Amino acid sequence: MAQNGTKDKPNIFARIGKYFRDVRQEMKRVVWPSREEVINSSIVVVVTLLFFIGFTLVIDSISSWLFIDVLAKVGR
Repeated sequence: MAQNGTKDKPNIFARIGKYFRDVRQEMKRVVWPSREEVINSSIVVVVTLLFFIGFTLVIDSISSWLFIDVLAKVGR
């Protein structure tokens, strides 16, 4: 016991051991996705990514064209 009446902390190795035991218990409770779920989710991510790449490309091209056209007309 410490002088102020509280319990002493366990040493660092005991705390690390408890941490890994707790992690191991939690990992047993995890519900992992099936292979099919992972593949389907990956496809959704790739398709969404391609959509937003295309969307950004179109918006960037249109805005660049507009700004260049407007600046060219203003400069005349």
